[in-house]
Amino acid sequence: MTATETSRSILLVDDVELFLELERTFFHREGFDLLMAINAQEIMQLILQRKPDLVFLDMYISEVRGNDICRWIKKDKELQSIPVIMLVNSGDSEAEALSRQAGCDAIIHSPVRRQQLLSVAREFLQLSDRQLGRMAARLLVQYGQNPDELNSHYSVNISQGGVFVATQDVIPVGTPLALRVQLPQQKDSLSCKGRVAWLNHPETGKKPQLPTGMGIEFSNLIAEQQAMVHRYLARKTY
Repeated sequence: MTATETSRSILLVDDVELFLELERTFFHREGFDLLMAINAQEIMQLILQRKPDLVFLDMYISEVRGNDICRWIKKDKELQSIPVIMLVNSGDSEAEALSRQAGCDAIIHSPVRRQQLLSVAREFLQLSDRQLGRMAARLLVQYGQNPDELNSHYSVNISQGGVFVATQDVIPVGTPLALRVQLPQQKDSLSCKGRVAWLNHPETGKKPQLPTGMGIEFSNLIAEQQAMVHRYLARKTY
């Protein structure tokens, strides 16, 4: 990992220290500079003093709700460019709505999974494509909430963790999807579950080099499916 990548910082915010320690282990070998906070005062001090490159913010922390902190960040002209990822309990639609209203950049559902944290961090910190094993690829991707009614669009790139699909019809972050990706020179298409991990939208676009679209994370790939993606990526990474 390059010096530029290792200098990137991530702020982890949660009022349960056990969860913070768990999240710390997720990034232990990834080379990130980790900042930790468990209450509103620590959060605001760290954000103002260190201006982290990425914030993982739990919805429920001591003294204040996470969406209020997110709103404070997004209203400050010097801080609003910092990506804020909200951690919300799975199925808590009210918390999700409040997080989006506050201007969060993405939502992860608790209990968190290691791959979710790493995938989102890598996307928003724009780590090198070679580090990620990511490659440019125009692949037919079919997706939808109803497995019998799938939309069809083309990918821009693919990695072991998911695909970026170019489309004007983006779907809210966190939406679970049925997913089918046609990988060239593979006997069968990759059929699995997925989840919308992040959006590149004209109004809130994070990566100007990419078209409007969404990053879709692969969910619960079995070993055979992981091997399919790995074989395809092994053909030509850059």
